[in-house]
Amino acid sequence: MIRKYIIYILGLYFVALGVAMILLSGLGSSPISSWAYVMSLNTSLSVGFYSFLMNAMLIVGQYLVLRHHGLRKELLNIGLQIPFSFLFGAFIDANMYLLGRVCTPAIITGIAGVPSALYLVQLIYLLAGIFVLSVGVLLEIKPQVTMMSGEAYVFYVSRRWKKEFGKVKIWFDCSLVVLALVFAVGFALYYDASVTDSILMVAREGTLLSALLTGYFVKILSHHAQRLDNI
Repeated sequence: MIRKYIIYILGLYFVALGVAMILLSGLGSSPISSWAYVMSLNTSLSVGFYSFLMNAMLIVGQYLVLRHHGLRKELLNIGLQIPFSFLFGAFIDANMYLLGRVCTPAIITGIAGVPSALYLVQLIYLLAGIFVLSVGVLLEIKPQVTMMSGEAYVFYVSRRWKKEFGKVKIWFDCSLVVLALVFAVGFALYYDASVTDSILMVAREGTLLSALLTGYFVKILSHHAQRLDNI
């Protein structure tokens, strides 16, 4: 069990690292972090804090979904999500701070002296972030300790209403992005800022690529998961 928890926490770190890389690429945000990113840009609190807050709301959502429908059997799994959600938020903030100081695309191109190559560097940085996130997802799945709040919420919703997990996941991710866009537009109108710029901070090619490629990378990596089992 100790080894399982170590692998799971390592997975959390890689997911947080991938999220930070995607955000710092400047090409959008991953669906699960989109609302937290918008809130962090418009308030004094961090992405990690709002990620924890989002996960806390999803934990409450799981309780409501499972109420009178097998909640007692899942209380341990739901309870474990609370400390891990806090740890995940801390990992995001740590990586945002460290990468923001030493390894953002703008800094890389500035050192290289080729500002015109910024978009290419951003794209490479984004794809690397998606790959790292996918490694983290695989490490989370393998120990079968618990699930992160987003995946757990989708799982319980799909189980209760007998819907396909993949379809519910798509609707869930789309809902998170829409929620983030609503908040982004609201903040832009409140601060009299550019609505277009606010939207592009959240939903860009990076958001679409994150949604499309994460599952694909996980599928490819899972073929090599036997080595992880052996370790």
